[in-house]
Amino acid sequence: MILPCRIHRTCNRHRGDSLPLALLLAVCLLSPLGKADGQEAVSSTSEAAGIGWLPAVPIQITAGVDTGYDDNVTLTPSGKGSLFAAENIVLTYDRPGERTQFYLLGVGHFTQNFDVTGLNEKSGNVTMALTHNFSTRLSFYASVYGTYQNQPNFQSNVGPQNVVSPFFDTVDIFALTYHWSSRLSLVTSYTFERVQYFSSSNGNSQNGVQNTSAQNRIQNTFSEALQFSLTSRTVLVSEYRYQTINYDTAPTDSTTHFVLAGINHNLTEHLIVHVLAGESFRSLENAGDSALPNFEGSLGYVRSNHSLNWLTSYGFESPTTGGATTTKTLRTGLNLTYGLTSRLSSVAGVYYHRDENQGGTGTSSTGTQDSLDLNLGLRYTINKHFTLHLDYNHSTQGSMGSTPGYSRNRYFGGLTYTY
Repeated sequence: MILPCRIHRTCNRHRGDSLPLALLLAVCLLSPLGKADGQEAVSSTSEAAGIGWLPAVPIQITAGVDTGYDDNVTLTPSGKGSLFAAENIVLTYDRPGERTQFYLLGVGHFTQNFDVTGLNEKSGNVTMALTHNFSTRLSFYASVYGTYQNQPNFQSNVGPQNVVSPFFDTVDIFALTYHWSSRLSLVTSYTFERVQYFSSSNGNSQNGVQNTSAQNRIQNTFSEALQFSLTSRTVLVSEYRYQTINYDTAPTDSTTHFVLAGINHNLTEHLIVHVLAGESFRSLENAGDSALPNFEGSLGYVRSNHSLNWLTSYGFESPTTGGATTTKTLRTGLNLTYGLTSRLSSVAGVYYHRDENQGGTGTSSTGTQDSLDLNLGLRYTINKHFTLHLDYNHSTQGSMGSTPGYSRNRYFGGLTYTY
């Protein structure tokens, strides 16, 4: 099944052919050993016990312990630093099949800050993906993602990036693909998202941001996409989307229509490009109508010892700052993994977005805000079970009006065990 190109954004998170970027990053950080290694470990254990005739169980478990230093736990201009320790566990289940494929990823995380009280983190997320081929023409895809955390997310539009507050976010995608012919197919999809903050205040008056409960909302997006295989390497895409956003309390409910066209093209065996662009028309409750060009693009490159993934988007997003009714966002992110030797590999990720906030009917500017998140790391594979890692993370949130900015640096390392 080929789904239309999607950028991993909260307002347009339809993409059925990839996991959320936060989960991909979690896999890179917490599960550096490949899936094959985990299955080999299970197979080896079975053979040692004299039951090598049993099929390998497609389950991989990775547990890790980290320790490091965070120089701004409170996310404030004059933030407090703290030593911290973290425990992580990742469970992966992957069962491929001709008609039905099922994938499960679960991540649990606990962080204890020794020098700052009240800001320990307990977080977790689950992703389940199912693909079923009813026939050679009709297939079904479903992806259910849910996360509970209190740290801001720089890769999506869940909420403000200068708030430490517990929240729940779920993004659920359901899609049907019907192949009218060998070249022409129709993809019908529905995406549901719920954002729920559990505290009406961020607990830090220095940040000067709106109450987090104002971010609580439900998003529903319906999509019809027509795909035409021009050649064996090129697919043309035309798509219409209808999106509704309903807030629990904030008076910024909206409906948006998207008219898009694009192309999916395999430049080489290893390099794939997706581009989707068009116009979006948003109608705000009590705040008038507005239109904005919408762009989504991605580039993926995979070889045996390195990979690169680049995502870029521009369009409407849900406002995350007080006084704004409309937010126009440019968002881009790059992930790179590179195998330096057979045992040593490096990872890098950078995410940047710029918000143009407008109030009232969307004509008066309330300011712009820039956000940057950078990750660098090294992985050393001791054997098929143990891996050492060293990581550095830098986050920067620009100031806007009465809301101050901040910068944050985290240095940490640890050991993971994969079974």
